Amino acid sequence: MKATESELLDMLSEEAILDRARLVREATLADLGISSIDVISLLFELEEKFGVVIEEGEMPQMSTVGEMMDFLLGKINAEPEA
Repeated sequence: MKATESELLDMLSEEAILDRARLVREATLADLGISSIDVISLLFELEEKFGVVIEEGEMPQMSTVGEMMDFLLGKINAEPEA
C-alpha cells in the first residue's frame, strides 16, 4: 500500500496533537514542538498501517517537516527487494 504526504501529515498531526494546518514542509520540528517520542509513536503507526519497519536508528537527522516526509515516503513507497 502506497502512502501519500497528506496521509502522513494527518497521522503526524494526530500523534503530536498539532493543528494540521501548521504542518507545512518548511516548518521545523523544533518550532512545532515535535519530540522524539512523537516521532517514535508515528513510526509505530506507520508500521501498523503500511507494514513497513523503520528503525529509529535508520532515520537521518531531520529538522523540517518536509525532510521527514521525504524520508518516510521514500521508505514506505520503496519497491520491496526481490
